[in-house]
Amino acid sequence: MVGIALLGAGIFAKQAHVPALVKNDDANILAVYSRSNASVNSVVEAVNSATEAFTNIDVYSDEKSGYGLDELLQRSDIDAVIVLLPILIGPDVVRKCLAAGKHVLAEKPIAKDVATGKALIADYEGTYAQRNLVFSIAEQFRYDTAFKKAGEIVSSGQIGKLNHVHARVWNNVQPGGKYYETAWRKAPEYQGGFILDGGVHFVALVRMVAGQEIVETKSFAAQFQPHLPPVDTVNAAMKFSGGALGTLCISFASTKAMAEYIFVGTNGALTVKCVGPDTTLIVEGADRKVASQDTYKADGIAGEINAFVRAVVAGKGDKAGSPREALGDVAVVESICSGGGIVPSHTE
Repeated sequence: MVGIALLGAGIFAKQAHVPALVKNDDANILAVYSRSNASVNSVVEAVNSATEAFTNIDVYSDEKSGYGLDELLQRSDIDAVIVLLPILIGPDVVRKCLAAGKHVLAEKPIAKDVATGKALIADYEGTYAQRNLVFSIAEQFRYDTAFKKAGEIVSSGQIGKLNHVHARVWNNVQPGGKYYETAWRKAPEYQGGFILDGGVHFVALVRMVAGQEIVETKSFAAQFQPHLPPVDTVNAAMKFSGGALGTLCISFASTKAMAEYIFVGTNGALTVKCVGPDTTLIVEGADRKVASQDTYKADGIAGEINAFVRAVVAGKGDKAGSPREALGDVAVVESICSGGGIVPSHTE
């Protein structure tokens, strides 16, 4: 089994990562670290309520002398860590874990901006990749069955040559919401605010399903809600590497909810509609008649956890979790948050 430590004890750790980990027969949760004992204990309680398999989870926190992050990383039985920490401190913790010889799965985004992400990747590829250490980014959209199926529909040529891509993702984040009431999200010290934190998901989906890179954007950005700095809404035009054109509209300040992605080709169209945990794929022919309609349950978190555990066993990361793929998502978000322009390559 792969010995795993969770670094971070927030809502997402308890509600998403723990349920996925306890269902993986090759994952063994050995330790949890966070700043406070209370938050760590809440994760341990979540594990214990989900399974009886992990009975000796060790607690590490900044409040517990001799049981901090340094001590956790010294343990030889911990093979891998899952980093679930705020955006600004994530990269340095990733470096620390890699230096300690641990495989790393880090929550998206890879970094606050392209420059920081490139520096982290340079350190990994220059030093730690050759030691067969896995460094993956937890972008669950790339592992979701529905989104992967959507990509297969486009790549198979079922809708013909892709010409148009249009994405509309509208949310309404209010004070008091479970993902809003964290200090680093309420007063973000990084570009885009929620547009970065959540927007990388939507960009990842568009890039993966289109099978093309977003190479240039033109955009307008605004902050409509005072509690969502520095911007909460972006409307952008996109140019793709294969010639397709499109639009990307993201808002976290919309009273109307929407999560819809439309891919239009020469022989038909694919619509990806997300409502709660359900994603529906609607394929239309050139005659505009529905050829197929299938609905899937979200399963991206389980997919990313399972892929990471397999990668640790194999000693080699997979493309979907590649740090460079995650850098590509940040590059697009950085572009649309700054008015647009040529999107920097994530492969160079």
